[in-house]
Amino acid sequence: MRSLNLKDPRAYALASKLSQLTGESLSTAVILALEQRLATECRSRIDGITIEKMLVLSERFAAGVKPGSTSAGHADLFGKDGLPT
Repeated sequence: MRSLNLKDPRAYALASKLSQLTGESLSTAVILALEQRLATECRSRIDGITIEKMLVLSERFAAGVKPGSTSAGHADLFGKDGLPT
């Protein structure tokens, strides 16, 4: 079994305070905090691209779109039967 040794006094103090507030053991408090942080980080990434990077890309793309244009004007791609031409 591997162990985690918190040598940073601030890390130990934060873990201890969390443990005291929740009534959990020190190990449980650290595990739950790490699981929560990991879940948050995983949700904020899609295939290695962070949400922030996606927003930057969308802003760059939006800068090149003419005002008033929409993506709904694709009627020319379909025939009268509704099938692609």
